[in-house]
Amino acid sequence: MVNFKKILILVIVILTFGIAWKYFKKIAGARKLSIGEIILNPEKKISTFSDLVDVFKNGLKLKGYVAIRNFSQNDYTLNQINVDCFTPKTNSLLAEQTNINPNEILLRANQITNIPFEFKVDIINSLLLFKECEVIPQEWTIWKIIQYPVEAYKVIELKKLRMKLKGFVQAEGITLPIDQDYYLYE
Repeated sequence: MVNFKKILILVIVILTFGIAWKYFKKIAGARKLSIGEIILNPEKKISTFSDLVDVFKNGLKLKGYVAIRNFSQNDYTLNQINVDCFTPKTNSLLAEQTNINPNEILLRANQITNIPFEFKVDIINSLLLFKECEVIPQEWTIWKIIQYPVEAYKVIELKKLRMKLKGFVQAEGITLPIDQDYYLYE
């Protein structure tokens, strides 16, 4: 009976160390997980006056992806991704992520995984973004833009249009923060 207890205790200890070793390797490999490139583009480029009018009528639709680099030897399952758009100076919320990935995404070992996301910035927030980034001069009011749209198009500087992306990616309890300024037109 004593030998049975010793064997049982030994088996439990070995199983415990095995499980602990597995989690230790997973956590040690987590240091090799990182956020890579973030790409965000307007669904429709603003290249003509009618494109600008379309943005002020329907809002600004954006699509992109975040690249997650997994240079560890372990695969990780993505639990959650949450990325929101903010104005660059005042950090006012512009848009929340509109696509939710319902299926599991696997971050394979020694690979880069691109995870898509989408945003829709409504009309008011589009104007707020354009004003805060000084794409439209500060002295221009919304009413003036509506009254004189051609003149407004002549003075805009799209190269100044940027937004702040904030959020996180979570994979198996490991959270990777996202906090990045992003220029939409370079």
